[in-house]
Amino acid sequence: MLFGNEARQASWEGVPVVARSPAPHFEGWLDEVVALGLLVKDREALGHNRRVAQLCVRIGRELAMTAAELRVLARSGLLHDVGKLGVPDAILGKGSSLDESEWTLVKTHPEMGLSIFGGGAQAKREVGAVLYHHERLDGSGYPYGLVGEAIPIEARIVAVADTYDALTSDRPYRKACSPWAARRVLLEEAVERLDPRVVGALLRALDSATLRAV
Repeated sequence: MLFGNEARQASWEGVPVVARSPAPHFEGWLDEVVALGLLVKDREALGHNRRVAQLCVRIGRELAMTAAELRVLARSGLLHDVGKLGVPDAILGKGSSLDESEWTLVKTHPEMGLSIFGGGAQAKREVGAVLYHHERLDGSGYPYGLVGEAIPIEARIVAVADTYDALTSDRPYRKACSPWAARRVLLEEAVERLDPRVVGALLRALDSATLRAV
């Protein structure tokens, strides 16, 4: 079953993300792609996309980004895994470690996301986030092994938000780790793989949220 009706006119951290139901003949327009990002296969995937979008916006605010840049981040976070619509459910929901062929297929999802966008010029920055959010600063990421500043800032932000939410969420093959354990992982990854400035921004945002909750 697909979920999305509840979020067609949605906002993340107060940043509106305009979306409507996809047209019968999808042509890659940005609002239709956003809607497709909402029409995911299960509630956990929708929850993950929304949490990543929220974290991206919080990071962007810590980095003093403009309102327009925050909207790009919100859409990028929402859409980062849209290519997983092309990965079989049996692989995504597998309760044990993936074998080599399954992992190879999962790693195609950024490029599957690009094919869904259709190369639309109006969504160039969102496309970059979708395509490059698994790249890492040291060149160890995928699909292209980009290094350092060659990775767009939107993708670097999504990478940090995605990593944090993945660590703190239950997965079919493991339980969630604690927020503090996730912080330690981010700090370790910031040495070589994740953007240290972005990691610092997320940790500040999380600290601010904790203080407001006290």
